[in-house]
Amino acid sequence: TPPTPTDTVHHLEDAGTAKLTAMAGDTFTQKISSRAETEAGKAVAKVRIRFTITGDTDATFSTGEKYATALTDSAGEVVAPALKAGEDTGEFVVRASVVGRTVVGLDYTATVTERAADTLTRTGETALTCTPGGEFADQVEVKATYKGAVADKVAATATLIKSADDPAENDKGPYFKDADGKTVRTLTGLTTDANGLLKLPKLYADDTTGTFLLRINTAGGATLTVELKVAAAESTQTPSPSATPSA
Repeated sequence: TPPTPTDTVHHLEDAGTAKLTAMAGDTFTQKISSRAETEAGKAVAKVRIRFTITGDTDATFSTGEKYATALTDSAGEVVAPALKAGEDTGEFVVRASVVGRTVVGLDYTATVTERAADTLTRTGETALTCTPGGEFADQVEVKATYKGAVADKVAATATLIKSADDPAENDKGPYFKDADGKTVRTLTGLTTDANGLLKLPKLYADDTTGTFLLRINTAGGATLTVELKVAAAESTQTPSPSATPSA
């Protein structure tokens, strides 16, 4: 009996797959492409290729599965379904193999990076002011985006810094409170919500007056510095009503 196309496959070659990288939760824009060839390097059509995701990862194909099978075309090439990154960051491997024939598999390394933002903006424009010993009326809220799209589930920190040139934590001025009511000037473990929004807890002021800075940083490098002012309340003296002569 004449050999089947599968019988003639000697090896698999990469068919121009670009570097595979995506942010957690995103779909990879690059797809894996392989080519089946004979020992002489001739393309083999109508051969089933199986793609399998291996390694410690929650990534899947766009089908939701860890494996996918497709048939090579007339050029001997086959394209796997798009990869979908999960929340696990790091590298994993996708192996291409020929169904029904034992040949050395072809491995593709894919990388999942942490969720990131490249821009932070305040959602409000109200000046943040407070009197000594008081609390700020407005909570700071920011929106994170990445390449113009909402950046959700992005890690962030917020620190009351000494100055624009000194990112060290300030030891005076506005502060947050922890669960026990103690003074805190650095917040870690923050995350933007599904809409890319991050609302910070209430801010309080000690007895120091002046202009202070709150810096918010996110994974990916987005940074926003917010100005806070602590000043004594302006005295508003109302003139006493003028006496009117009695009738």
